Amino acid sequence: MVKIIYNKRAKIELQNAYNYIFFDLANPIVADNFKVKILKSISYLKYFPYMGKKLSNSNIRFIYFKNYLIFYSVKDQNVVIQRILNKRQNLKM
Repeated sequence: MVKIIYNKRAKIELQNAYNYIFFDLANPIVADNFKVKILKSISYLKYFPYMGKKLSNSNIRFIYFKNYLIFYSVKDQNVVIQRILNKRQNLKM
């Protein structure tokens, strides 16, 4: 089993998504459920680190969670979460 590590940018993006739902959409229950479920989805990478699709010519992979793309890389015994982006956002890495 591998360890999941969030880089600083991914942590901020996850918090921004949570804050958007909580404050902008004024829906704290949905925000809490969102955070629990996206973290659970990411936790599957502990057991299946190569389950995501690989970006061509890159070591970056991604999985989907609802309207979000979770970009990550696998290095040694770690899965590093690189970005957490809404599909509507600019997807430049």
